[in-house]
Amino acid sequence: MLMRLLCLLWVFSLGLPAVADEVYLVNGDRVSGTLITKAGDTLTLKTDFAGEIGIAWDKVVSISTEAPVVVQLDDATLLKGTLARSGDGAVSIAGSGLVQAGQVPVARVALINPPAPQNGVKLSGRANAGVYAAKGNTDKEAYHGDIEAVARTKQNRFTAGAIYNQALDDGVESENNATAYLKYDHFFTEKWYSYANTVLFKDDFADLNLRTTLGLGAGYQFIESELTNLSLEGGLSYVNEDFDLADDESYPAGRWSLNYDHFLYPKKLQFFHFHEGLLGLEDTNDIIIISRTGLRAMLTDSFSATAQVDVDWDNTPSPGNDRVDTRYLFNLGYGW
Repeated sequence: MLMRLLCLLWVFSLGLPAVADEVYLVNGDRVSGTLITKAGDTLTLKTDFAGEIGIAWDKVVSISTEAPVVVQLDDATLLKGTLARSGDGAVSIAGSGLVQAGQVPVARVALINPPAPQNGVKLSGRANAGVYAAKGNTDKEAYHGDIEAVARTKQNRFTAGAIYNQALDDGVESENNATAYLKYDHFFTEKWYSYANTVLFKDDFADLNLRTTLGLGAGYQFIESELTNLSLEGGLSYVNEDFDLADDESYPAGRWSLNYDHFLYPKKLQFFHFHEGLLGLEDTNDIIIISRTGLRAMLTDSFSATAQVDVDWDNTPSPGNDRVDTRYLFNLGYGW
């Protein structure tokens, strides 16, 4: 009797549809399998008939899944839940603790099952260079170069970089300054971290032979993703300024900084803004603020074109020098 029952159940199970995720395409086709991930413009699905396959995201009109997945939207919002078809061009997400059920347009889905931070090291960086030249009634040349490299683990982040600017007017140098910086962040929670940093800056035309800044503080990483990054920091710094002509200075200072970037159009056009300030604790007139703001257009996955405005403000410069230096830059860059 038991064997007869088992045989009946086995025969009955042959007629049941296999449990699988389903991807609905613009041409009306439907592909079944197990959803692995969506990154860039490709959805990866594991199928029984062809293993892992890639499906162009612009061919997808909806998705349904049997198990919860993590979805990252184009504004870096993270959603978790089971997906269900909700008409062409949208999916319905049944929340599982992180969000309530809701409908999301497919066009807003940036990532599905994004990779979690690993214990290994993730390396990234960017190098930019720009040249401006004018001949004739105006004879001017300007050069800019910068590079930054970041090494990231789950609990640590190392950042190192350098910036150089030079300009010539009628063959006579009118600008020459350079910056080098090094920073270490240690994450003691997913969002909170402590930092230690040092910045070296020299400007031949501001009578500044070398400014050295050493700092310690804490930061909060509001967002860290492929599309959006936002962090805010505050702490204490020690500033030492070595002038060629003016009297040298050194003083403790409070430091704050904001670092933000966001793809206005995913993977195509990025807005970025970095802002850092130092306020002297012995003399509040000692204020230094720098900002870097611009737009970066991605020409390929690695190459980019950047238009940005740099503003350096020193409230107490060496006598005879201006407080504000403003620089307009147009650069070509390479990222990794």
